[in-house]
Amino acid sequence: MLKFEDFVLPLQRIYVCKVMRALFLFLFFVLTSGSALNICAVELPQLHIFFEGTLTRHMDYVNGSMHLTDTNGDIVELPAKFRTRGATASHYTMKPSLNMKLRTPDYEEEADSALLGMRSCSSWILDAMAIDRICMRNRVAFDIWNDFSRLPYDTDFEGRNGTEGRFIELFINSQYYGIYCLSDRINRKLLNLKKYQEEEDGSIKIRGVLYKSGTQDISKQDEPGYNEDSTACVIGWHNAWELTYPEDYGGLRTWQPLLDAFNDGRTTEYVKRYFFLQNLADYQLLTMALCISDNWGNKNHYFSIRNIRKDINAADPTDADRRRFVVTPWDLDTSFGGHYAGDYYDGTYTDWPVSVIMNNAPYPISYLAGDEEYRALLKQRWEKGRSEAFSVDSICKKLERYRDLFIESGAWQRMTEHYDAQKDRPKYVTDLAHEIECIEEWYRGRFSEMDEYFGIDPESVGEVRGRKDDVRGDDNTVYDLLGRPVTSRPLLPGLYITGGKVVCH
Repeated sequence: MLKFEDFVLPLQRIYVCKVMRALFLFLFFVLTSGSALNICAVELPQLHIFFEGTLTRHMDYVNGSMHLTDTNGDIVELPAKFRTRGATASHYTMKPSLNMKLRTPDYEEEADSALLGMRSCSSWILDAMAIDRICMRNRVAFDIWNDFSRLPYDTDFEGRNGTEGRFIELFINSQYYGIYCLSDRINRKLLNLKKYQEEEDGSIKIRGVLYKSGTQDISKQDEPGYNEDSTACVIGWHNAWELTYPEDYGGLRTWQPLLDAFNDGRTTEYVKRYFFLQNLADYQLLTMALCISDNWGNKNHYFSIRNIRKDINAADPTDADRRRFVVTPWDLDTSFGGHYAGDYYDGTYTDWPVSVIMNNAPYPISYLAGDEEYRALLKQRWEKGRSEAFSVDSICKKLERYRDLFIESGAWQRMTEHYDAQKDRPKYVTDLAHEIECIEEWYRGRFSEMDEYFGIDPESVGEVRGRKDDVRGDDNTVYDLLGRPVTSRPLLPGLYITGGKVVCH
């Protein structure tokens, strides 16, 4: 007759084995990681910037310095110049966005540096995300764009056509300002535009150009004209642009390609000749899928030409391509149904129908709406994107990655507690995890709307919808350090075992 001990003792042995295995993995992890006190540390890099004087809404460049400490404790210290930036952002001086230019010790020349593993450059953006209640919309949207779309030509940066960024915690003159995104800029080097040429007679030969839509450098935008130094131009009623490159050499010869496009290029044939269709289709899909309402008009994107001296009719197609326009997105903080003043949250978001964005497109896409070739390309690109960069699963992972970084590092709690105590506050939510859930649910609906618009049946393509709950497969079962399966979600901060490894949550 079997006794009670015959069942209990084997179970105890199994349990003890699991415990011993877990403890062994724990000790191995500690010994190979350095310090037992720091194995669970999740941190954001800290950036301290210093300059003389008081931070003001329209602060022009002032000399100062930057002190960046990454999560490994490595430090970069450099002289730098700072100024406030952005039209909407200028209303949020309690959490201002800034331009940062790294300089030599005498502040006379640029000093490139590869900050936090990004490309080496001298000009950086400190994006406050003051109207984005989750402080990540712009970054997530650019991550999606960089995954999905590349420049139609080779560059030193793998054809990247958008910014790269890292989240940090910012201190200005020793005062805490919360979570920021340190990012590079859209500029000549990134897009591989041909540098202007200085002639022997002292004149300047303009080659590569970069125009940015939307500007505050001209106050009156009801009729065509330039600002004082011709670095900003109004082409038509409230259609204003600023010259990003070459920023010191404005004038008719520099603006002529853009003027010709808007004034003489309003035909389907012109657009198909002077623009890259896939680049336009990708930009339209980004705006449609993420409902980026503040970008669907004459603002928040760039037009660039690698070399305006090239002939669009050149026999060599490579030369002809150098004369074509490329569109680059910018300022994507109203993505995922966001609002330009941060008013929509907790399940209520901007929800322009996909058909509205398709049928009310700005120039030049407006001249392609009825073109069969373009519409076929648009569907083809969505079919590719929906299973990759635009898939529900891929986008949820991006949102959750930054959510976990903010929460587990303690940065979200530090920032919200700091601004809760202030009279003037940027836009944010206290419960970040709940807000991300709401946005993910919104995107599931948006994804279905995109499929419906393009006539795609999810069942026919074997679609596996992104899961609302974090369901882990058998190979990814999570155990505590005693070998017991963990069923609660989300996980509390601490050490767990999954896939035969000790991991930190």
